[in-house]
Amino acid sequence: MPRKPKSNLSHSSTRARTAKVARSQESEEQTQTQKTQARRALDAERHASQRASDTFTQTETRWALDAERHASQRASETYTQTPTRQTLDAERHAFQRASETFTQTQARQTLDAERHASQRAAETVEQTQTRRVLDAERHGQLIAAETDEDSQRRRLLNAERQAERRPRGSVGHESMYIAEGSTIFLFEITDN
Repeated sequence: MPRKPKSNLSHSSTRARTAKVARSQESEEQTQTQKTQARRALDAERHASQRASDTFTQTETRWALDAERHASQRASETYTQTPTRQTLDAERHAFQRASETFTQTQARQTLDAERHASQRAAETVEQTQTRRVLDAERHGQLIAAETDEDSQRRRLLNAERQAERRPRGSVGHESMYIAEGSTIFLFEITDN
């Protein structure tokens, strides 16, 4: 004997049950996402208050632990994860730099200079050579990718930096920069 076909009622009930299950799963995912975001916000506030109350020694200890943790994470990541992390880090740093005040920028630059100086002081000859090669490659890539305006700005900054490093011959020593097109002219005037 042939089976009796299911009625539309049972068919719609099956669809309704499937839709209900799908909605409940979606709401669970949304709830989980909201909980995660709330937890992260609370964690960020808690960490900020802890960092604000840290002593200098506690801050240094936290930095050292963070550096070890980040180094182990970087060591365990794959070649495909590395560029993704670097891109995310660059975006995060750019956002942070864009939102900081002039005073915060100066403080960050001072801390960065001190950190870099201490790192350079502690590195071996081989590490120094490797760093210089990597820096040269990175600078070459940046120079190759810059626009004409970026190039002109970089050249002007480099000329100013070089002039500051140059010993002053006399009290009446002056430097003047004139940018014309992609060429920067440096005029030095002395009272000799």
